[in-house]
Amino acid sequence: MKMPRGDGMLLRFGTALTLIPFLVAVVWLPALRLGFVALVAALVLLGAHEFFKMARQAGIEVAPRSGTILAVALALSAGFAPNDGFAHHAALTLSVFLLISIHLFSLRHTIAGLSTSVFGLVYVGYCGSFFIALHQKELVGPALITILIVTIGCSDTGAYLIGKALGRHKLAPKISPNKTIEGSIAAVVCATSAGAVLFGLQRYCGWKSYPQWPVGLYMMTGLCLSIVGQMGDLVESLLKRNAGIKDSGSVFPGHGGALDRCDAFLFGAPALYYLARLVERWIH
Repeated sequence: MKMPRGDGMLLRFGTALTLIPFLVAVVWLPALRLGFVALVAALVLLGAHEFFKMARQAGIEVAPRSGTILAVALALSAGFAPNDGFAHHAALTLSVFLLISIHLFSLRHTIAGLSTSVFGLVYVGYCGSFFIALHQKELVGPALITILIVTIGCSDTGAYLIGKALGRHKLAPKISPNKTIEGSIAAVVCATSAGAVLFGLQRYCGWKSYPQWPVGLYMMTGLCLSIVGQMGDLVESLLKRNAGIKDSGSVFPGHGGALDRCDAFLFGAPALYYLARLVERWIH
């Protein structure tokens, strides 16, 4: 039975509010550092499973078990060599070679199958690894994860509310008919404003654990994360449309599956990681 629009919105926000205390704890408490790694691993496991399931529903012969295992291993690799770009990229290269080898010595000898499996590994496993890479950055790791969650969360909320209320012009009708240009603009404004608010809070409260960036950089971060986050959202919408499904899963009430909830963050995490690295080099 289709849920009424108002109840659906309440369920969506209710689920988000329920998860906030848990997220704050695993992100910020040093004693739960491994808990954060375990959370990322679980989300990557669910996301990879959903991705390969969608691929098979679209009629593409992939390597679901091997792809899922390698995606989780690749995500966890970021935790074994914090801030070591060489080890991180070496793990990616090795995972891709292993997955290609699995395809070569199986019955799945198709360009579509091989390409889709490698894309799933990079999309879920490699992009997912940046959650751990961000969290383990010295001094500011938990704050960067918070910036990622808050700005993209505000972006999604602004797009959803304003798009529902004022949306008239379709953003990408062939991929996601419900997304509008008005909602997209609202998303950017909300994320940029969230960046400004975070800057104000860290200055007013004296939070030394947050990046000591100027307000313009906080706002630019929000803007960039909103843009790449919306791209991630559209990519997952394209995957679901090709598979002929509405949601990638049902693990989060009102939000769908792991990919439905994390699509924007999968693009946002590497963007924020490299932005922070770039700022570090610029400052020093």
